[in-house]
Amino acid sequence: MIKISKAVQKKVMGFNESEWQKVNDVHFGKGIKWNSTPFSFKAVENKKIVGLIFGKHESGTIYISNIIVAEEKRRKGVGTKLIQKAEEFGEKFGDHKIWLISGNDYPEDPFFKSLGFKKQALLPDHYFHKDFVVYVKEIK
Repeated sequence: MIKISKAVQKKVMGFNESEWQKVNDVHFGKGIKWNSTPFSFKAVENKKIVGLIFGKHESGTIYISNIIVAEEKRRKGVGTKLIQKAEEFGEKFGDHKIWLISGNDYPEDPFFKSLGFKKQALLPDHYFHKDFVVYVKEIK
């Protein structure tokens, strides 16, 4: 009889790595390793943080999990510089695209579009029953 119980991550990582590599071999080709490196960058002006960006490089892509700019500094290029820094980070790994999830028709939509992001997928009834979208931009 199979029982399901809580797993302690440190104790199950060997199984996960061994079995996941077999799946990777089938999906991506033998010997391809999934890789991930987190990043966080801050924008500072007069010794005060005015913006943050968090995310990770993950197997050929840059994922932005969070970008925030101080309200009084919006529309002044801070967000653009943060996105550019994330792209530069991805270029070190040879990443080919950058992506994020945002609310559908959020006020930030024009900002993402101005940087070359395109809506690629709709996530209906997602967080808190609101529609979200996946934005993607190719890194050149």
